[in-house]
Amino acid sequence: MNNANITLQIVKELTCDVLVVGGGVAGVATAVSASREGADTLIMEQSYVLGGTASLGLVGPFMTSYTPDSKTQLIRGFFDEFVRRMEEIGGAIHPSRCERTFASYTAYRTHGHQNLTPYSAEAFRRVADDMCAECGVRVLFGATFLSGIMENGKVTSAIFATKAGLYRVTPKVVVDTTGDADVVAGLGLETVYGDGDGDVQASSLFFTVRGVDKEAMEQHMQSAPDMETRFYMREIEAERERGNYPLYRAKVMLFEGIDGEWVVNMTQMDGVDARSPEEVSHAMLVGRRQIVYVMNFLKKYVAGCENIVLSRSAGMLGVRESRRIVSEYVLKTEDAVHSTRFADEIFCASNSMDIHKKGYVEYIPRDSNAPYFIPYRSLVVKGVDNLLGAGRLVGAERPVAAAIRVMPPCMAMGQAAGIAAAISAKENIACRDVNAALLRTKLKKWGAYLPD
Repeated sequence: MNNANITLQIVKELTCDVLVVGGGVAGVATAVSASREGADTLIMEQSYVLGGTASLGLVGPFMTSYTPDSKTQLIRGFFDEFVRRMEEIGGAIHPSRCERTFASYTAYRTHGHQNLTPYSAEAFRRVADDMCAECGVRVLFGATFLSGIMENGKVTSAIFATKAGLYRVTPKVVVDTTGDADVVAGLGLETVYGDGDGDVQASSLFFTVRGVDKEAMEQHMQSAPDMETRFYMREIEAERERGNYPLYRAKVMLFEGIDGEWVVNMTQMDGVDARSPEEVSHAMLVGRRQIVYVMNFLKKYVAGCENIVLSRSAGMLGVRESRRIVSEYVLKTEDAVHSTRFADEIFCASNSMDIHKKGYVEYIPRDSNAPYFIPYRSLVVKGVDNLLGAGRLVGAERPVAAAIRVMPPCMAMGQAAGIAAAISAKENIACRDVNAALLRTKLKKWGAYLPD
């Protein structure tokens, strides 16, 4: 049989008001928020679980949603509701209860680690499923975006690969929440990759362990005279020189999680191109091999880890950086440094601007306790009437994107994108023309914090 001339056919047609491509944290927030505003909303997700890095990736805890002084919770709204619902089923600890004094929940660090949110990946899945079901979001798993069609500055359809064949979706508005800007790139639109010259932040493969003797660990942490001793930096360097530890993470980092699990963030794969299936596949294999080295090191050197067992490793790579959209307004580093205000600001944050490199983390300093602000225009894909982006693909310069790529800001972006998409679909207007005052009013109605 000659397969050379096989033509793939569309096997199913779907329509919706708001199409959300990617069911990670930003995608869930987008879809629920759009549906609550009355939009017929569809999530197309390539895996078989909602949550992305939060569920499959085991990336935890949620980084801070507070000001550096721990006095003000900046990211509320959908994020706060989601966390409280996980808390109700024993699957999270609200960030208000995880100040610096909760050392085990912050990996025994203070800088940038105040008011974190420990959570269970299983609790995340359950709450995400429940919230989507409650407001009528349609979810289709096993659907990978292939391409889209644009006419006269609008996305008219999107094509997805499924086990059944090709599905075509005809939406009024599309929100790209793929993390890698797959939709924007697939439409042939401009994106920015990494630093613009081909360099991207390191990726990690998270895993969890059980059996940590917390008392022994805390005794070491409290008695250690310096950072090198506290985080076993000398032992790591010595093992690396002996050839027993081929990793570049220089410090031990374990976060106490939920129900006896501890999250380990110590693997590192540099320069992984998340656009490449070959590179991501290789990174997953390398990451799982690195887990063996990390486990051996923890058992040998780290107080309280002598009898730990591997609980589970992530089924998804923790990618910090790949493509970003070119938006109507690209948020600048100086905007964050100087806390620039915008008429269309949709949330504010204070997460540290840190860029993970080989063996170290580069920090862009901000001396002020004041938050920085993100405008709606940074979610609006430039030159397209009905396309938004939310999550780590946000239209921002690299240092700012490095700060707001973490999950609480991604949920805040998703909430704003979902409401804006619903307005656009209902009023039949371009996304760029959504009234900022109306958007902000609706965000406040759903609990977002938007200071005057």
